[in-house]
Amino acid sequence: MKGTIIKDFKNIFGQFVYYFVVVAVFLVISAVSKNIYFYAGAIVFFSVALPVSAIAYDEKDNWDKFALASGVSRNQLAVSRYILGLIVFIPLWAITFIVLAAGRMWTVENLSVQLAYGGIALLTMEAVLPVIFKIGVEKGRIVYMLMIVAVVAFGGLLAALVEAVGGVSALYSSAALFAGGIIGFFISMKVACLIYKRKDF
Repeated sequence: MKGTIIKDFKNIFGQFVYYFVVVAVFLVISAVSKNIYFYAGAIVFFSVALPVSAIAYDEKDNWDKFALASGVSRNQLAVSRYILGLIVFIPLWAITFIVLAAGRMWTVENLSVQLAYGGIALLTMEAVLPVIFKIGVEKGRIVYMLMIVAVVAFGGLLAALVEAVGGVSALYSSAALFAGGIIGFFISMKVACLIYKRKDF
């Protein structure tokens, strides 16, 4: 599985550099404007975009068929894409705490946003990946784009909700959303493994 993940990073290295630059821009904007929403929203997109790009390369090269013939299990192939998503998500999400501390933006509202968007990023990944596994990247692009639009819309509603509710109530709601993302991660991964077991390569 480790080799599969390393292979994925090599395949998407060019896109990874491009995304890294874009993320850095959003990070600077959030720090200067003291508005964490810019960077938090970018995390959602990049946490899903890179695993999907890795799957697209594999589909183009028929990698899965080769990997299975080489002894890699179907479960390992499915799980490796989720681990790749976490490898992208966790550092990007952790950086937000540094931005909050460095920019003296450590408020209950901003912490609520941080937890909420962390949950949204996980839930988006968990919703998109099984669909991509089932119907492929090309057919799944529409679903992927619709999901991103839905996330943007939900993010706007979330921002309004955090500002309206505020305080500890918003923090508890965001923590519950993040917890849902953690629980959903294992459920989604199980679903993906079941899809891979039935998939004909």
